[in-house]
Formats: sequence, structure tokens, C-alpha cells
Amino acid sequence: MAPKQKPGRSKQDYCTSPEFLKALKHRLGIENFHLDVAASEENSVGLRWFTEEHDALRPEVSWKDGWAFCNPPFGHIEPWVKKAWEEAQRGAWIAMLLPAGVGANWWRDYVDGKAHVLLLNGRLVFTGETTPYPKDCVLLLYTPYIRGGYEVWNWRKECESELLAQKELSSQSLAKSEPDLLLQISSDLWKLGV
Repeated sequence: MAPKQKPGRSKQDYCTSPEFLKALKHRLGIENFHLDVAASEENSVGLRWFTEEHDALRPEVSWKDGWAFCNPPFGHIEPWVKKAWEEAQRGAWIAMLLPAGVGANWWRDYVDGKAHVLLLNGRLVFTGETTPYPKDCVLLLYTPYIRGGYEVWNWRKECESELLAQKELSSQSLAKSEPDLLLQISSDLWKLGV
């Protein structure tokens, strides 16, 4: 017998791990999210954020002006994916972290064919938790230009490759002494005829 589901009555305020956010920002090619639409002052990952009291789901609230991030309460997902779809129609770019509820009506109505779905390879451990979240998660990308599509994203590998690239860049700049850099600049200028 399957365990009884408790929508909305289990923990709802999971905070996204910095490691995952770093990999996501790298993938999207951004330094920051301009907006976190489901946050508190303590756990926001955006330059601006909407708290529960501000209610990002109100019709007059816009999620536009850069990438918005959304890790909504998992107990009531449909209003969040519906709003993300509507906002994408108005030009917004949204990255939304959710459990992979592929059998749910909200998935059929507001995800399949409407968002680009990144199936997360590697379970997430949310901030403050000691064990991985027990369900598979997805990252939904809603934009005015991308419609549908599915891919498996090994986000940990992306995080590792970014770290390796940073280390290599750092070691290259450390390996060159000031005279070497000046010589390289002089050589480059000479080649340009300056």
C-alpha cells in the first residue's frame, strides 16, 4: 500500500542549495536572477523578491525584466505553473524548480509543450537538509521563445566543469608573471602595428 499523500501539509519552504543555483546560473549565462517570485527575505536568490504577503500570483504582478527564479511551495503547484506560462506569453523568462509531477493535471495543462523541461540528474539536497529530496525534480524554463522539449541535465557535472574552468583561468593568470604579461601585451600590440 502506498503512503498517503499530504499535499500542502508537509514542509513547504525548502531553500534551494547554492551549489544548484551556481550550476543553473552558469547554464543560463547569468550572474544573478533579477527576481525570486516565491521567497522570503532570508532565502531569496534574486536581486528583488516577492514574499507570500506580496503575492506574486496576483494578475497585475509582472515577472518580466530578466530571469526570474521560482521554487514555489510544492503543495499547490498549479497556480505557479499557470502564472509562469502566462508571464512567458508576456515576455518573461522564468526558471522554476519543482518535483517531476508528470502525471498531474497541472503538468498536462501548463508544462508539456509549454516549458522546456530539464530532468535533473542528481537528487537535490535543499539547504538545511541532510538527505536528498525523496522525489525526482525538474527545472522548467518558461520563455517567450522556447516551447516544449525535454532533456536530462546533469547539473552537478555542470557545476564541476565551471569550477574546473575557473581554476584553470586562475592558474593561467597566476602562472604568468608581470613581465610575461607585459611581454605578451607588447607582442600583441606589435602584431597589430601599434
